Amino acid sequence: MATYNKNRSKVACTVCRARKTRCDGAKPKCSFCLENGCVCKYETPPGPTVETNIETILTKISAIEKCLGIGVQSPPSIIVPESTREKDRSGLPSLTIKDDQFAAIIFHTDFNLSTHARSLELQRAMAYGNSGSVAIFRHSPHELVQLFFRHSYNWFPILNKREIFEKLPLMQNTVRTGSSDSILLLMVLAIGGLNANDSIGIFQAEEFHSQALTMLGFVLEEVSLQSVQCLILLSMFYGLKIMPTKAQEYVSIGCIKMQNLIEIRPVNKSVDKSGDVIYDLEEYETRAFWSLFILESEYAGTLHFANTGLSSYANNIKFPSLREEPYHWPGSPESDSSSIDEPDPHFLSEIGVRKIIDRTCYTVNNSESYTANRTSFAPIVAKELQSQLDEWYHCLPDSIKFDKSKVPVTNTRHSTRALIRAQYFATVMLMYWPCMMDIIVTGECQSQEHREAFKIAIDSYIQLMLSATSVRLPEVPTTWPHAISVFAMTATIIRMTQRTTLAYDKPEELESSIQHAFAFLESIQSSPSIRYFTVMLRDLYNSRTTPN
Repeated sequence: MATYNKNRSKVACTVCRARKTRCDGAKPKCSFCLENGCVCKYETPPGPTVETNIETILTKISAIEKCLGIGVQSPPSIIVPESTREKDRSGLPSLTIKDDQFAAIIFHTDFNLSTHARSLELQRAMAYGNSGSVAIFRHSPHELVQLFFRHSYNWFPILNKREIFEKLPLMQNTVRTGSSDSILLLMVLAIGGLNANDSIGIFQAEEFHSQALTMLGFVLEEVSLQSVQCLILLSMFYGLKIMPTKAQEYVSIGCIKMQNLIEIRPVNKSVDKSGDVIYDLEEYETRAFWSLFILESEYAGTLHFANTGLSSYANNIKFPSLREEPYHWPGSPESDSSSIDEPDPHFLSEIGVRKIIDRTCYTVNNSESYTANRTSFAPIVAKELQSQLDEWYHCLPDSIKFDKSKVPVTNTRHSTRALIRAQYFATVMLMYWPCMMDIIVTGECQSQEHREAFKIAIDSYIQLMLSATSVRLPEVPTTWPHAISVFAMTATIIRMTQRTTLAYDKPEELESSIQHAFAFLESIQSSPSIRYFTVMLRDLYNSRTTPN
């Protein structure tokens, strides 16, 4: 049997597109058409988009990995326990609280920060319960659903708006039948209550959430799209409550169910000529898959938990279209529903940057130059990775494209805008993490490349903090891992600037950014681990004048 190039082209020929198989993009004829005598034609794409450029970016990063001697295979799942890997290598530590070396080098402590955070959060989770207070005024179900779609839906657009609104009358019944339908609606209302960000909304959120938990057995028994959607909503709810251990547990359950849903429906999968399995999921199944992919990636960077295997499907699942029919909400003026119906490109952009971050971490931590017993910073690798990130940036739609050189506007329509900008600069910092670690360990900027990278890292940190600390917490369903990133990046910058005599040329801006980080972390009082880490960070900051 003939074998064909497994690398998928940015644009498939008409034959391969009709067969829904991978196309190597060779011209004038691709491998399949040449072998089978087909007429090979390529349609001109409508223009660069996030979806069509993700694979091009990843292909180029794979080429970089090959040059570094890593190999062209896909990186392992991002949730392989860090503790297991760290015991087997003495090279570059990871910029994560899961890494024992990170804690030892930055904070001079010998305990695992992630494990300690889980312990603190579990104590809070065990004590979690309703206040028992009574609310006189209540938000209407219609209002709560609108709040959900306006504030939470953009992060993970897993539901059909029309279907949710048409099912809303079910909530008027005094006796609700137990089903995944009921749980779905209850969790939408619960999240809408948290989005309201007032005492009444929070009270209603707890009521709806408690009712949903009484029916949880229906979700656990089913293998269906609705059961997966319910688990994602439960994770979002606990994410907004800043209860990471509970949020992560529902993500893991959802990942297992999603894989079962994929595998039990053979009609939706086929094998192409190269032997790859192609999964043709429906639109909302595709959205659920990528939502779980993003959520698992978020918590995997901060908490230890078992590998669910979901990420192994990522190269065989299409990207969502996010196309929806505009829907006017009954009882609402057109002006009220227009912002809800506008498609938000954030979700696709987040998928793209998440893949780049995962590849960047894998490339940085597995490059031969990074793991050898010599200077770990490889400027050419950082610059190549930067070029791929910039390509992703240029693919962003105008509605969410940001100015990299200016202070962001904080009163944007939604926190997704601030977070996508923060993701960009956080990724830049990850690319220069080996240089920062060199400076922290040696106390020197060994070369001109190190001095340039020193400035790039701090410039990126300042821009990162301006965006990361401007998000509205009642809108962010992954507040805890977001706050942990602020903590880890700030700790790294503080320690790096302590260890070198090289001065940053804008010290006032750096100091202001560090204070922004403290203010942001101190605003998250409900999380015991964030409170604990904020104290650690303050101690590190106050020791900046103490000789090492």
